[in-house]
Amino acid sequence: MNDKLVSIIIPVYKTEKYLAQCVHSALEQSYPAIEIVLVDDGSPDHCPEIIDLYADKYENVIGIHQKNQGQGIARNTGIKATHGEYVFLMDSDDRLDGKDAIALLMEEAERSEADIVVGNYRKFREGEIHDVNRHHLREGAYQNTANFRFEGFYQYGHLAYNWGKLYRREFLLKNELWSKDYPFTQDKAHNILCYAYHPKYAFIDQSVYLYRENPESVTFRYKPNMRQVWTDIAKDFHEDLKERGIYDDYFDITAFHVLFGSFFLVKQELLARHGLKNAKKALREYGEDPFVSQAMKELAKGKYVREIKSFPWRFVIRLAAMQFALKWYASLTLGIASLRFLRIDAWISEKRNKLKKSERKNAAKKEVSREVRALCKLLRTALTKPKEEMSRLAFLDDVPIDTVLTMAAQHKVLPMLYDILEEYLEEHGKTEALRSLQQTAEGCVKQSYRLLFLTKELTTAFENAGIPVVVLKGCGVAAYYPVPEYRKSGDVDLLLPNTDDVLAAGMILKSKGYELKEEQHANHHMAYSGSEGIDIELHAMLAEPFDDEKINQRMEDILPQYFEGKRMTDSMGVMIPTAPEALQALELLLHMLQHFLRAGFGLKLLADWVVFWNRVNDRGVAYKFTTLAEECGVTGFAKAVTLLCEKYLGLTEIHIFGRGLEDEFSRGYAEHFLMEIVNAEEFGKADKNRMVALRKKSLGGYLKEFHYQMKMNYAEESKHKWKWPWLWAKTFFGFLRNNRRLGRGNLRSILKSAGERAGVVEEMRLFK
Repeated sequence: MNDKLVSIIIPVYKTEKYLAQCVHSALEQSYPAIEIVLVDDGSPDHCPEIIDLYADKYENVIGIHQKNQGQGIARNTGIKATHGEYVFLMDSDDRLDGKDAIALLMEEAERSEADIVVGNYRKFREGEIHDVNRHHLREGAYQNTANFRFEGFYQYGHLAYNWGKLYRREFLLKNELWSKDYPFTQDKAHNILCYAYHPKYAFIDQSVYLYRENPESVTFRYKPNMRQVWTDIAKDFHEDLKERGIYDDYFDITAFHVLFGSFFLVKQELLARHGLKNAKKALREYGEDPFVSQAMKELAKGKYVREIKSFPWRFVIRLAAMQFALKWYASLTLGIASLRFLRIDAWISEKRNKLKKSERKNAAKKEVSREVRALCKLLRTALTKPKEEMSRLAFLDDVPIDTVLTMAAQHKVLPMLYDILEEYLEEHGKTEALRSLQQTAEGCVKQSYRLLFLTKELTTAFENAGIPVVVLKGCGVAAYYPVPEYRKSGDVDLLLPNTDDVLAAGMILKSKGYELKEEQHANHHMAYSGSEGIDIELHAMLAEPFDDEKINQRMEDILPQYFEGKRMTDSMGVMIPTAPEALQALELLLHMLQHFLRAGFGLKLLADWVVFWNRVNDRGVAYKFTTLAEECGVTGFAKAVTLLCEKYLGLTEIHIFGRGLEDEFSRGYAEHFLMEIVNAEEFGKADKNRMVALRKKSLGGYLKEFHYQMKMNYAEESKHKWKWPWLWAKTFFGFLRNNRRLGRGNLRSILKSAGERAGVVEEMRLFK
């Protein structure tokens, strides 16, 4: 078993009513490698006995007893006693949200190699669970900004809590990041210090934690020492950074902390019904501290406030800080009381629980199902790990395996899964599924060798006749796979320098018994069929012409380079001619883009991208490729594909574009793009309404695509502009006739589908 151990640390104090629910939610996790450390912090009730019962009954439960030292110190005790590579902290009156909570966090931790993985959470009372509290955070360079710090620690608060996130234990130990013995708010004090050590954060959208609204907890009790503790936390953080020699520009965290302290002071006095007079007194005493006064003056200047993206919060913070700096305590007290009475502060913060209308509309499309996640995880294992390193496939126990296999078959990646699923299917008595998978894999291997030797025969014949040729895709890209024979293909794609060479090569094919296919479905190649049912496609262009002259001209200019730098590649023991690696990557990308802008493409082409870049670990090749992509105006598409492959399919090398790709796209974009590809299946065969993807959802976008289709259908005639009205009519009625003949969707459903896909396309900034 290669699963990395996760240690769940649970400090326990006076929660005997809820402790069993908390522990059972941890014991029931689907992730197989878990230890649970229960730290009795001198609890005066029956918690110590309950802890001992669990420790005696379960091998993976550890019980520790200590004198009462506070929750923060109890957490430190638990971390020191653990053996896990990752640590998950819980409060003993809370629960994990579902059996897959730890598995979801660990899946992201292994993908991103993050130091801290943050999930969403939900609040609950007995019998009632509230909506998800969303962190609205993402990976990327923006993490080193005042806005990220404000959102993470104050506006939404998810970075401030110790619970609901996974920590890499080595990160905590190496930097001596221990919780301090504050009577409350120790979570925030600990996490702002963690942030100062530049952890790599990762985020998942699922809720992993249920936070109990417990009126008996310290959170809801009156704290006469709140002012002092709140100030001490800010001062200690400030001094701690200086002592460790890492004091940087983090004063904004401290300033925001001080400001929110004034809000909580007034709120506490009003909740205790002490009146506005006492609230004003608490504020005045708070402001008498020189450290607090200086922090408020910095905020009043607007130095940090202007970096906050939320206008309501910018307004509230600047106004409050200015009143505090001017010592208008009565006005500030009344303002904070009004915010509370009108629930304006709650309205600002609770927006995190709401999805925008457009997000709600597309939520289902962006949601990655368990089956899709399982298939991606299987593919990632097949593409990146040798058999002896494969981890236990426990995640398959919670998904219908037949659905996953069907999906893999539809995407033409099923043979790749044979080696990793053979033992699992046999152990689980899936005899029929195993037999079918074995037959599919055997058929793929036979077909691969058929195509390989045919490719070798034809490329040799063309070269002997003086016709330059390179192999596209197929057995050329199969050479990069861990098991090349499992890369399924149905035809042979060959690139030639020009149309004259295509005609000459066609004559050679005819002499070998191949016939030119009556119906040609593309303008960039000629297809020939043979008696064995294998198509030979002779390409004189890298891809079908796009609706942008810049990329079309660039493809034409680049074409000679494919032959000037031609090299011989060993594919399954046979040497075949292929293009230089940077140009090969460009062709893979253009092939994906061509299909994406039509009906779509499936997971197989993403798998090609993963194995290619995981094997081509060369910065020179990467630089050449990114230059070509920029010249062609397809960098946005390349980044979207790379992001998707890094996040879900095991693309481990990040030298193509570097870190922070997710920061260049809107939240949830990778998931939306993934589901767009999954729903398309192999080249859009799954959806009869798929024909094109608009570059922009507007009337102009529809008209531009229609005009482009006319030019593709009538390439020669469309050169004469006076013929366009007639050609538009022919295109329209031809479209209706073909749809009816082929049983495709009606005009309205196809237009709707094209418009919906525009959202994915627009963020790629194609041809710009």
